[in-house]
Amino acid sequence: MQEPTTDSDASFHVEKAPTDRGPGRYLRVLTGVDEEMLAWVPTERARYTALGGVVLGTAVLAGFSMWNALSAVFGRNYWWLALPVLAWMLFVLNLDRWLVATSTGSQWRRRASVLVPRLVVAVFLGVVVAEPLVLKIFHTAVVEHIQDGRKQELDDLRGSIVACNPLPTDSRERTITTPSDCRPFVVASGASPTGAASQLSAARKDASALRKQIDEDTAELRRLRDLTRRECAGASGSGLSGEVGEGPRCRRLERQAQSFEAEHPIGADNERLVALQRTISELESQVRTGTETAEQQRAAEIDRQVAELASHQGAIGFLERLEALGDLTEDVPSLLAATWLIRIFFILIDCLPVLVKFITGATAYDRLVDQRIASTERLHEKATRSAESTVAEDLDVQRHRARADGDMRRQRIDFEVRRHTAQIEAEGSRAVQDLAQRLRRSAASQPGASDDAPTTRPRNGRVNGARASSRTSAEGDI
Repeated sequence: MQEPTTDSDASFHVEKAPTDRGPGRYLRVLTGVDEEMLAWVPTERARYTALGGVVLGTAVLAGFSMWNALSAVFGRNYWWLALPVLAWMLFVLNLDRWLVATSTGSQWRRRASVLVPRLVVAVFLGVVVAEPLVLKIFHTAVVEHIQDGRKQELDDLRGSIVACNPLPTDSRERTITTPSDCRPFVVASGASPTGAASQLSAARKDASALRKQIDEDTAELRRLRDLTRRECAGASGSGLSGEVGEGPRCRRLERQAQSFEAEHPIGADNERLVALQRTISELESQVRTGTETAEQQRAAEIDRQVAELASHQGAIGFLERLEALGDLTEDVPSLLAATWLIRIFFILIDCLPVLVKFITGATAYDRLVDQRIASTERLHEKATRSAESTVAEDLDVQRHRARADGDMRRQRIDFEVRRHTAQIEAEGSRAVQDLAQRLRRSAASQPGASDDAPTTRPRNGRVNGARASSRTSAEGDI
């Protein structure tokens, strides 16, 4: 669009587009503004310079978000992560530039119809950009939650192995939940103390019962002997006769004591108890040795599986951070509200280029754009009509030329047909003349022929050569 040249006494002045390449010019490039058209409304330059800064700010924020996301995915920062971050920044920058550049015009309906789909795109882009930034803000809480979860997972693995491989020396002060399926946690042990422990438990029960029986028999035997001694000594009391000497009652009590001692061999029971105690000592030694071996094997298996699980955990990834943030927000409603407020804040920031363009309303530059678009459409319509007229004229000429060429070809064909017919008729006339001459010469050479003999005529009654001459003259006319 050419700027009008103005004289010194003109009533208006159009400021020419700046020729410098300062930061303001580059910021306005990010909005897709036409500097030549903007020169007609120089007061709009500050507006579009600020809008270009907003577009650049959203692109930088998107790049920072991508850097945090990639760092979480790969577990650390690498220098080559700058390449995808730069590509993402350029993509967001170009997308926002397109959203702003295509949101021009002064008509409300047209601006609203343009805003809605562009705002939807900006919202989705804001959601993608906002999530890594939210994770960065709650980095400490998220990492602590993940580390606590991993530690709890390792502790649960240790508890499952211990519960599925119990030892006699295990403390039962804290409850250990046994898994429903212990097959993955069973330790293959060649020296399990379970059998010896069962025998030891049975031997201890037998020894305890035998000791109790010995104590009861000893006490009863002691009571019978004391009662016999008192009866024989003439002591008075309940169940005693009070007579001194070995009377019937004394002898009866003595027989009862002897019979009880015979039926309850306390000495043999003591020998059995001593044997049981030796067996218990041997079993305790076996259980202690087996327990130590099994405990070492279980500890080694615990260390192996815990180390394997810890190696699989690796660095904290992006999805793991998302799950941890979801777990935290489920438990703390205030944290859930805070995360959504931050998300909405970043989404609004990413939507700022479109929102600012729409909130500022139709500017003088937008009206100039409408005028240029309308002018361009009118010029294009006229150019299209002119081109259609030219093409239509060309088509008419081509049809006329084709029609004339057809007529000329038909006339040429007719001429060729007539000439061919004339040639055939001329050749027939010459053949007739030759035949007539041969006949005359034959008749003249015969004897008795006279000059008064009638001339031979063809069947049509014409003189030979008459038709030929007429055809010849007709051929000459042609």
